[in-house]
Amino acid sequence: MHRKLATDTLVVRVARGVPEGARDLVAVEEPLAIVAEHGPPEARERTPLAVTMRTPGHDLDLARGFLRSEGVVRAPGDLLALRHCAGTRDARRGERDAGATRHAGSERDAGSNRVRAVLAPGVTLPPRLFNRRFPTTSACGICGAASLDALHALGARPLGPAGPDAPALDARALRSMLEALEAAQTCFRHTGGTHAAALFDQRHRLALLREDVGRHNALDKVIGAATDEALHAASALVMTSRASFELVHKAVMARVPVLVTVGAASSLAVEAAERFGLTLIAFARDDRFNVYAGAERVAFSESAGRRARTPAPVEPGSRPPMEARG
Repeated sequence: MHRKLATDTLVVRVARGVPEGARDLVAVEEPLAIVAEHGPPEARERTPLAVTMRTPGHDLDLARGFLRSEGVVRAPGDLLALRHCAGTRDARRGERDAGATRHAGSERDAGSNRVRAVLAPGVTLPPRLFNRRFPTTSACGICGAASLDALHALGARPLGPAGPDAPALDARALRSMLEALEAAQTCFRHTGGTHAAALFDQRHRLALLREDVGRHNALDKVIGAATDEALHAASALVMTSRASFELVHKAVMARVPVLVTVGAASSLAVEAAERFGLTLIAFARDDRFNVYAGAERVAFSESAGRRARTPAPVEPGSRPPMEARG
């Protein structure tokens, strides 16, 4: 069955102080529980891992991306299957083999707000996940790594330097990527209420895009939908939101070397990007952007380099208004 991404609702529109009844489309937000089936064959257990508020659709991709970001799934054989659950019985039509093609993450989900991840007998759950079984809003993520040291514990490794054949990211390529990101946002175009995350290949072409009310969910959906080969060959992840620590965490775990956001970057996001060798670009708009870490992957013209000036201190309240989504 198709899951609704937007729903029609009555609103009162006010213009110049005059109210008027109207109808509007709003993005759907519903809880999704992720449950792990794990343990030895003779003593399997089912453990709730997280509940996140998300826009229905691509739920299996979201769960796969979450498991990868949290360091639960590290090798292809770690995840045996993903399936939607209806109550205590599996909705078999929503089942998808973990090794199947992940080209789109079908919108024809099983109509359930519960996903079960069947893990291989040798996979153990990180202890921190047992302390985090509570709902999270669409505004905050479900990241268990609260510090840079915790990221190391997840198995995060510093990203290596750009290869000699890797195309550098310049202003022209970045502008093209932002235009592609904007053009592909179907749900946002109708509701104005979703974030988007996009994966771009080595030629800076759009490879995957997902939308969700939660920025972390949108990114997990992209990471979960992409094959290992696509992630390895990716040039960048581009998002409509600000750059928070959780998004840097997910980009590092996915081994994508560049994260671009339309909004601002937080201090911990910058620190994590520097620690793990991620190129972090924020306030990206048209031909303007700020590089907060990993400038070696960004191409600058020689004339621009000659015009470089020592940056002046930033005064509070001096930021220009940005059309970014938090």
